[in-house]
Amino acid sequence: MNDNMIVKGYKGIMDLDLSSIDPKFHKEMIQQHNKDIDEYKRDQRQRPAKLRYENAINNAYKILEMGRKAAENMRLERERLQKQKDDHRYDIFKRIQEQKKRGNI
Repeated sequence: MNDNMIVKGYKGIMDLDLSSIDPKFHKEMIQQHNKDIDEYKRDQRQRPAKLRYENAINNAYKILEMGRKAAENMRLERERLQKQKDDHRYDIFKRIQEQKKRGNI
């Protein structure tokens, strides 16, 4: 995709892709896109802080990050417990091998 055919969006407004639009409409489309962005900014300023897009998205990202960290902690805990069990089994195995060498078994 050609980058000069993409007009950047703003936070809650996606980029405008002009690649499939007839070039005679580009100027009008860009003007409308910029008008939409201005209207969006005005709307966001009028909203209470907790209802603004950026705050809602940041909150969602925080929740996702907390979930990712919790999953990572659970994975690490499972690995720690598995290693502990493996070490215990290995100790038992070594004791059995030593007893076999001594002829106790």
